[in-house]
Amino acid sequence: MSGTDWRRRCFNLLADDLRDRGIGHRLISTLILTSIAACAVAIILATVPGLDHTLTWWLDRLREATDIFFTIEYVLRIWIAPDYAHSGRVSAGRMRRRYVTSFPGIVDLIVILPFWAGFVVPFPHDLFLALEMLTLFKLARYLPGLKLVAAVLRRELSALGAALLTIGVLLVVASCFMYVLEREAQPEVFGSIPQALWWGIVTVGSVGYGDMIPVTPLGKLFNGFVIILGVATFAIPAGLLASGFAEEFRRREFMATWRAVASLPLFAALDASAIAEIASLLQPRIVPAGAVVVRSGDRAESMFFIMAGEVEVEIAPEPVVLVGGQYFGEIALLNRTNRTATVSAVTNCRLLALEVSDFQRLLQVHPTIREHISTVASERMEQRKTAEGTDPSAV
Repeated sequence: MSGTDWRRRCFNLLADDLRDRGIGHRLISTLILTSIAACAVAIILATVPGLDHTLTWWLDRLREATDIFFTIEYVLRIWIAPDYAHSGRVSAGRMRRRYVTSFPGIVDLIVILPFWAGFVVPFPHDLFLALEMLTLFKLARYLPGLKLVAAVLRRELSALGAALLTIGVLLVVASCFMYVLEREAQPEVFGSIPQALWWGIVTVGSVGYGDMIPVTPLGKLFNGFVIILGVATFAIPAGLLASGFAEEFRRREFMATWRAVASLPLFAALDASAIAEIASLLQPRIVPAGAVVVRSGDRAESMFFIMAGEVEVEIAPEPVVLVGGQYFGEIALLNRTNRTATVSAVTNCRLLALEVSDFQRLLQVHPTIREHISTVASERMEQRKTAEGTDPSAV
């Protein structure tokens, strides 16, 4: 077996963006997560005073073992980095540099660096423990929530920077005014602007520890004003983050819908812009097993595309099961009739619904889709006549 084959096997065990993750990948991921947790627990316990000497020795060995394991992982991730270039147009060296300079790569390096640096130069023990606690950031590979936070921060970085700069200016100006107002009354507390900055931090942050409080009437009045202004100012970055999270959720939901639409045979021949247009019209729906999707006699208001799961169409002489990639309900929309059969979810299903108005507009804009749906509808009608039952899509 060549080195490339070995590297590919290692890539399948460690890669972060695999869709089909085998048992080997899951085992390696579990081992890494366990090592992260063990390292964090060992670091926390290492700071407990009066700990048993034997237990301390074993905690040190545990941290050393995890450091060696993370070092091996880091080296292997550098080795497999070229396999992330699926197109083959990016050089191996560039892909390795991309990993080393990425956030996960920097974290991986910082975690193991103090351990190996300690063999060359003395390293402060407390700083060593603090840097090793960054091991927890390695969880970003396995927790989608942390990736979501990082994505939002990247998108809102400039706006957050402006908001934080505004808060910083408010902090300095407020501290200067409080220094002027309280210096004579409390020279030991507000004797300089740097001293007053601590008051500014806890006041603008609406924490108010009470260790530095104004005693003059003007100082108290100004203090109240700064508290109110601080609350309003901190609402800005909070609002930016809230809108950023909402926008990121919408973007990810749209991308998931786009990929789902692109995977449907009906839309396989369309270009990316047309798929994006259709994806914006579809509404995702999650249907639990046993639930009724549409009921016989109801008004036909939408057709459905099955993304995952199975549904059963209750028709004679026997029910018909439809699976992922198929659709139903188009004939009822084409003929503008009520549902003539009940459709229930056999398993948990993920559907995409297309409302009747959007359905009519889609057929007008894309004649090829209209032709395809009409052909399938005709075939199903013929099957219905042959079977002397109800067409599974006339629902």
